Amino acid sequence: MASKILFIGGTGYIGKFIVEASAKAGHPTFVLVRESTLSNPAKSAVIDNFKNLGVNFLVAIKQVDVVISTVGHAQLIEQDRIIAAIKEAGNVKRFFPSEFGNDVDRVNAVEPARSAFATKANIRRAIEAEGIPYTYVSSNFFSGYFLVSFNQPGATAPPRDKVVILGDGNPKAVFNKEDDIATYTIKAVEDPRTLNKILYIKPPANTISFNDLVSLWEKKIGKTLERIYVPEEQLLKNIKEAPVPVNVVLSIGHSVFVKGDHTNFEIEPSFGVEASELYPDVRYTTVDEYLNQFRTSSLFIEATGYMEKFMVEASDKAGHATFVLVRESALSNPSKSNIINSFKNLGVHFLIVSKKQVDVVISDINRSLLGDQVKIIDAIKEAGNVKPGATAALRDKVVILGDGNPKAVFNAEDDIATYTIRAVDDPRTSNKILYSKSSFNIMKKIGQPSKGSGDQTNFEIEPSFGVNASELYPDVKCTTVDEYLIQFV
Repeated sequence: MASKILFIGGTGYIGKFIVEASAKAGHPTFVLVRESTLSNPAKSAVIDNFKNLGVNFLVAIKQVDVVISTVGHAQLIEQDRIIAAIKEAGNVKRFFPSEFGNDVDRVNAVEPARSAFATKANIRRAIEAEGIPYTYVSSNFFSGYFLVSFNQPGATAPPRDKVVILGDGNPKAVFNKEDDIATYTIKAVEDPRTLNKILYIKPPANTISFNDLVSLWEKKIGKTLERIYVPEEQLLKNIKEAPVPVNVVLSIGHSVFVKGDHTNFEIEPSFGVEASELYPDVRYTTVDEYLNQFRTSSLFIEATGYMEKFMVEASDKAGHATFVLVRESALSNPSKSNIINSFKNLGVHFLIVSKKQVDVVISDINRSLLGDQVKIIDAIKEAGNVKPGATAALRDKVVILGDGNPKAVFNAEDDIATYTIRAVDDPRTSNKILYSKSSFNIMKKIGQPSKGSGDQTNFEIEPSFGVNASELYPDVKCTTVDEYLIQFV
């Protein structure tokens, strides 16, 4: 029979994840709360969710097998009462005190983090002194706290221009998604291998230095960030001068990012075990995967035509979550099968009905439907979430419109696609015309109707209305006209 689990502080930040994991795993799950919490509007959604999972509320440790405390910082010291009650009850097979961070016995912290860690360490000693069976969960950093902001003060999203790095950025830290912390914690409840041990949650793919974390993010957004390093001496000064709670955050950052307290020791069998090694069946979310939610997602409308296939491929290769909105008939159209299958192989998502799921919309519908784009504009406004085969030419003669002197611009479709996708996240292209006018691709003496009066090159690009792609993105190796023509020689 599954162990009965009592949660104390189960409506807090990490508590709600572990309560849900417990109920889903089939454990009879109870949450002990203050009476005021039941009527707290801020907690109502959480409590209703617990009720839907079949959770019962009661105040009797004697009725359960396992007690898990997830109380907040202000209540840490109150756990001595929980210890006394567990000792008196005599029936609890395992106690998980409120930890879920650094291993507090192996830290090199300064104040005020030092005092917080010391409180948790004192609770450990009290548990051991009473002979209560325990498991301490060292889950290191919550992804929802630290990866969302990259530990940048006041930030609510990963950086796009510059990033402040504490220390030299080389010590490795560990970042875990809250759902995974919950899963591993509940897995350990009945596992004899975790009894009287520290359960470290240190999956290899989630153990990464700050420098490597920034590099990973830069790769995802296709942009190099300005890195601002804060030496330890300056950081210690900042900690002393900062108000609460900024000084707490900075001192924890000092412990992890400067002293390397997540990873500067080996896990010995005498005191600890590692969760991802104990439970290899758990499919945890990697740091790489977690960051994908912050990438820009792109929606292409009717993207099964000539130019669209280049843009869709460029979007996918740039790491954007890529969606294609198509008519249902297009998915079964034999003439579209090659391009549809190509997109599927890339992992592109097809939508018959588009919902509010993307940041950028790219329309490349054909000429006969251009007027319908007013509907797209209306939909974007309503949604409110959108961000900013060949025939060879003759070999012996050529027809030139006009005198052949006005310059025109010729771009390989792959390059147009690359520049378009690079512009998606670039604030410099917001509310601007992006001109693709590489100097290598501006040529004379080749004619099309638009070139007679030189309309592609007879004006200067003013900063007030436009930017030139080849100047914005000099790292893009575009195909020159010279190189393109070689294929026909």
